[in-house]
Amino acid sequence: MGLINQTQRDYYEGADGVQNSGDEIYGGYQFISLEDIINQFMVIYVGEDKLITKARKTDVQFHGMRALQELSFDTFKSSKSMEMVVPATLQLPLPMDYVNYTALSYVDSAGVKRRLQPISKTSNPVAYQQNTDGSFKLETNSYIRNFAVGNNVVETGETVTRTKIDPNTGEVTTITVNLTEITDMIPPTNEYQEYGITKSGKTSPASGAGDVKSDNLLPKFAKETRVAITNASGYNGSELAYGPGSAMQMNFFNSTHDIEVGMTIFAPGIPANTTVASVGSSTSTDFPGMGITMTNPDHEKFLLNGSGLNGYPQSTQILGEEVIFVDLNKQSTAWSNYKSHTPITTTDDYEDKTKWVNEGRRYGLEPQHAQDNGSYYIDSNTGLIHFSSFISEKTIILDYLSDSLGTDAEMQVHKFAEEAMYKHIAHAILAGKRNIPEYIVRRLKKEKFAETRKAKLRLSNLKLEELTQVLRGKSKWIKH
Repeated sequence: MGLINQTQRDYYEGADGVQNSGDEIYGGYQFISLEDIINQFMVIYVGEDKLITKARKTDVQFHGMRALQELSFDTFKSSKSMEMVVPATLQLPLPMDYVNYTALSYVDSAGVKRRLQPISKTSNPVAYQQNTDGSFKLETNSYIRNFAVGNNVVETGETVTRTKIDPNTGEVTTITVNLTEITDMIPPTNEYQEYGITKSGKTSPASGAGDVKSDNLLPKFAKETRVAITNASGYNGSELAYGPGSAMQMNFFNSTHDIEVGMTIFAPGIPANTTVASVGSSTSTDFPGMGITMTNPDHEKFLLNGSGLNGYPQSTQILGEEVIFVDLNKQSTAWSNYKSHTPITTTDDYEDKTKWVNEGRRYGLEPQHAQDNGSYYIDSNTGLIHFSSFISEKTIILDYLSDSLGTDAEMQVHKFAEEAMYKHIAHAILAGKRNIPEYIVRRLKKEKFAETRKAKLRLSNLKLEELTQVLRGKSKWIKH
């Protein structure tokens, strides 16, 4: 009948037989799994001559998970914490199982948490690019597919030599690849295809001629560089070269372009999700400016298994179009100004006397701003935390709430709240059934609230001795 089914040695040493190695589950006896609660509910609360005569286990499971969620928000000790270092971008993503925050602090040199204050008077709205007259920009981003230019026509049967790298041994082998498949991938002539950032899915211009104008406004990005394709024949003055013959390289005639690793590339024939892999000197004598290499998920798969030319450009550059390099992180003026503002710096010295000079000069301050630990705000649309510049490179601790349903290991209930779980499930099931007397539903509702209140008191973990120690401070005389 006992509930402990492991020896003391198993408890303290864990599966590997070594104490404090990380595989032990210390303190697990205080919890009961959600699966056990559901099984015990089906045995004790459901059946003939019982309050609930019939119930599906899937219904009990659903209401059990909902009860676990609701109790996690204000009854259980479901607060989690995560330590992170704020990068120079002053942005950090929210945790995977984040529901709401309880506190956000940075750690000073003494290891003490300094509370950061949330800022409610700013945000990171979606900003759109505008013309000088104030009108919003709409991209003209299309090209005619299979429009061969210069000497870059891919002939059927043409072959190129490529290297294949074994991901396990690192062995490099040379393979000959037929480019017929690339030719087959190019759709028929005079069909339109958008290549810009704000594609609308159009395949023909509304007027029957010319480029396609996107239906979507062009947002502001952290960085955007556009390079026009100025000359498609000959090398003298030709701006750039890329295409199937250039593999995953792009060479420029000039070296003045502001291009960084990680920027996304949009251009005729460039596959989706292609980014800049490296930036350096050009390897082509005809394009002496600069050179970059490209990559995308399909190309990375090709490097691993060597099957086909997945991820390679499907056609050559098109005269009159452009190549777009963009950091897709959206940035508004409000966020740019907020992160660039430098507040009054603070110190970790607990005997610092520099703040005494402000005595008598703080009248009129709003209490929410009367601190110098730094600030932040959470953009729920992007799932990012934005920090003020003072927090750059500092270690922060995010204390947050989850709903205890992230993983199977989290689906456990403290034994102080076990009865509250049963009452939540019973009330939810009977409240959803028809022909149940209302007085029974009301009775279970009262029992649910009573058990929840009892669980909250138990889990508050108030100790008389600790409370007495705190109250001793009330007897101190404070001179005014």
